[in-house]
Amino acid sequence: MAQSIMILKTIILIIGTISGLSINSWIVAEYCRTWSRNDQPGVHVLFSTAVTNLLLQGSYTIDGFLYIFVDYMTFVHEVYVLDYVIVYFLTELSFWHATWLSVYYCLKLVNVPYPFFLQMRLRFSSFVPLLLTGSAIGSLLINIPFLWTLHIRFLPNETDIKHELFYPYTIFNMVFGCCFPFLITFTAIVLSISSLLSHIMKVKSNESNFRRPQLKAHIRAIRTMVTRLILDLILFWISIYLLTSQFPFELVVNTAC
Repeated sequence: MAQSIMILKTIILIIGTISGLSINSWIVAEYCRTWSRNDQPGVHVLFSTAVTNLLLQGSYTIDGFLYIFVDYMTFVHEVYVLDYVIVYFLTELSFWHATWLSVYYCLKLVNVPYPFFLQMRLRFSSFVPLLLTGSAIGSLLINIPFLWTLHIRFLPNETDIKHELFYPYTIFNMVFGCCFPFLITFTAIVLSISSLLSHIMKVKSNESNFRRPQLKAHIRAIRTMVTRLILDLILFWISIYLLTSQFPFELVVNTAC
């Protein structure tokens, strides 16, 4: 039974690695190819997101390798801790990239007659490089303390491990690395969806000026944003669970996450 589970997890890891690395590599290559023709802030965020996802997929592969083969080989404590830091750094950086992308499209779609909102719309493009750099540095800085606050120990059966965290710092990391960016992303996507739905309802009253392809494009945009929100919500809850769990990590559950 244990051997069958081992084989199944290895197959899942291989399929996920091949598909994840291939798709994200294709996205990065495509953005590099069209970079000179489309120098928009949204493209910069999408490119940074694709690069982060490529690195994150590689980190998940290493992470899966460590936890799948823990039954057969023992790695030094520092390897597990460094793996934890890198995975969480890239995961939280991915959250922030989703935030800036959501804010960018929200500013393009939503019309709110407030001076702050109008100033953000005018200046956001110039802020994008600073936001991307700042989120990368910030995500790294709030995860580096895991090197000293995270302790990993093997349980008596020597096939499972337990993470012991310093919870005041963990809560700080959870708030600023997961909760805060997700809250901004959620708000931006809800505002964007509301704006699109309002626009659809308004122009549908005049069918002569609203062609069916336009309606389909708006619906696809809404579906894309809802899908992204659901995926972010899933990743958000998994991240929170892994940060707050006091129990030993079951290998099957950890691999699935």
